[in-house]
Amino acid sequence: MGAARLLPLMLAVLLTGCWRDKDFAVEPAQEAPALEATRSSGTTFRLSALRGKVVILSFGYTACPDVCPTTLSRLNNLQRRLGMLSQDLEVVFITVDPERDTERRLNDYVNVFNRRFTALRLEDEALTKLLTAYRVTATRRYPDSERYSNHAFTGEMPYTVDHTGGYFVIDRGGTLRLRIPYDTPLERLQESVEGLLQEEL
Repeated sequence: MGAARLLPLMLAVLLTGCWRDKDFAVEPAQEAPALEATRSSGTTFRLSALRGKVVILSFGYTACPDVCPTTLSRLNNLQRRLGMLSQDLEVVFITVDPERDTERRLNDYVNVFNRRFTALRLEDEALTKLLTAYRVTATRRYPDSERYSNHAFTGEMPYTVDHTGGYFVIDRGGTLRLRIPYDTPLERLQESVEGLLQEEL
């Protein structure tokens, strides 16, 4: 985004003290639902530990044929376009298919797009609770029996997962501020995220 376009954005932040994106704002703004995930290494990821940074959450899975790779590619491009501001941005990708997405498989997948991104895997009640809190749906779709027989040798259940796409954006104070649709143009996504990055605690 050029300097001419950034000026109105910065003035808006200075005048109001708080960036408000009327198109994607969560109304009323709310504290982001808690998110914790223990990794195989024994370390625990806590969303609350990222206070002071802007966080983008995205839900998907490694076998996703279209939405997920497009989403992660856009987020990678977003970080590049943000330049120095990207130092205060964290991207977290959460699988909705823990049965097939092992931690290693998930990390390898996300690292293809950007090694700075965080990949998380939750199971059972923990995942269900998180999806409910963020109003994310995830439904398995199974193919017909003929297709199943063609893939039986893989040892994996041949299903896709219809899930909520988009970007859940949390501000520096830990408030869920924006829900941005999956198909939002990159330039518009950048404008929204930059607005939150310009804010101070």
